Amino acid sequence: MHKKINCPILFFSTTIIISASNQAFGHENLTMNLASEALATSLKSPLRNTVTVGSYKNIYGGTVPLAYYNRGNEWKLSSALPLPSDIIESSDKQVSFLNGVACDRKSRHCTAVGTYTTNTEGPKAPGYAPLSYFSNDGGVHWKLSLMLPLPLDVNTPADNQSTALYSVRCNKLNQRHCVAVGYYINDKNASAPLSYTSTNRGKRWKLSTTLPLPADIITTYSKQRSKLFGLACDTKVKSCSTVGSYINNLKSTVPLIYTSINRGQSWTISQNPLPLPEDAASNKQNSELLAIACDHTGTLCSTVGYYTTSSGGISPLSYSSSDSGNTWYLSSELPLPSDVIKRPVAQKTYLNGIFCDNIGVNCNAVGYYTNTTGGVASLSYTSNDGGNNWTVSPSTLPLPTNAASGLLSNSGLFSIICDSQKNLCTSVGYYRKNDNTGIAPLSYTSTDGGITWDVSPEINLPPDTAENNQMARLNSIN
Repeated sequence: MHKKINCPILFFSTTIIISASNQAFGHENLTMNLASEALATSLKSPLRNTVTVGSYKNIYGGTVPLAYYNRGNEWKLSSALPLPSDIIESSDKQVSFLNGVACDRKSRHCTAVGTYTTNTEGPKAPGYAPLSYFSNDGGVHWKLSLMLPLPLDVNTPADNQSTALYSVRCNKLNQRHCVAVGYYINDKNASAPLSYTSTNRGKRWKLSTTLPLPADIITTYSKQRSKLFGLACDTKVKSCSTVGSYINNLKSTVPLIYTSINRGQSWTISQNPLPLPEDAASNKQNSELLAIACDHTGTLCSTVGYYTTSSGGISPLSYSSSDSGNTWYLSSELPLPSDVIKRPVAQKTYLNGIFCDNIGVNCNAVGYYTNTTGGVASLSYTSNDGGNNWTVSPSTLPLPTNAASGLLSNSGLFSIICDSQKNLCTSVGYYRKNDNTGIAPLSYTSTDGGITWDVSPEINLPPDTAENNQMARLNSIN
């Protein structure tokens, strides 16, 4: 196992701890090592003008941002992304990655967000700061945004600071207005929800008003863990909903949802608490919402994540809303794949990404689960009623020819985008290779609306990728 980072550096807090020999599901921590090489991967009936972001481990031992763009028939590697001037100087200690990306309808203007390690000194160094880029040429080249301001109550000194952005949404018409969400550690040593807004395509960011906390949040400040992972808005980014989790006064991690009607400048807590499935664990529940999607008006929404069952396993979780995220209803119980591991306590099924069409009716969700071999496999669901009911993909998703198999098999999906009119979808994530070199980016395409999937050819990585212990992954697509 590689060195663990004291900051959740993955796309979601539901992190996978990926070791060289086997896999295990974890939470709050992840070791990120990544890999790459130059890329041009043919896709079968792909979506046009898409951009995807993540991170990889370079030959110096550092983790750096990774981005690709697609122009209709192949993925292409973006130019190397510049790093912040105040990033930690030691190349082997640099950790920077991208968790979310948003583009306009033509994918010309794009904005990406994440986090990076700063050059602060102190006993708890390095600190983590929010990271943002923007692109004006469809993801071919990226520029750093201006340094993001931190909340007035951020933890001090600087080596104690831990701040990350997980999701971003922008005006689909011109990309001008953007909203980004995540979390930060405040001066009470509590994790608190974080939000920014931008009026110039993510070049410069402004802090939103401090978000209110749930009434039943645990009272001990140092144990408060409130975080935002997913974000959805209407086409013009006027009405938004964001999802995540917090720890309540019963010491359980439970879903958290906010809504905004002013482009993310201020937020209101949505229905709280949210109902949990009947088979949810009654004590020390661990449930989070990791992604959300809404129709073009922001009225019809669906959100996905996971929860702990009474048997000790992890099952997929989904809610739907028809009033712009103010009230929520539990979706029907989601069916599990036919080859899911049989012991309930060993079942670990997570939903990490969701997409819904412009009218909020046809939705797709992706994630991963433990199968009968003891490995981790990619997962896909479809819904034709706005996420009220879900159908699991009827067949196991294929893996690249160089993927590890059996107990060593480890793959997962984190993000999905579709063109519902053409029934085309693309989803991205990671998989373990069979040559012990590590983890590589994974991409699928579907021509039937996400019912069945074709795996894309192996995605090459940047030329400065580490030769061994690679951990390259794609966290978001738009």
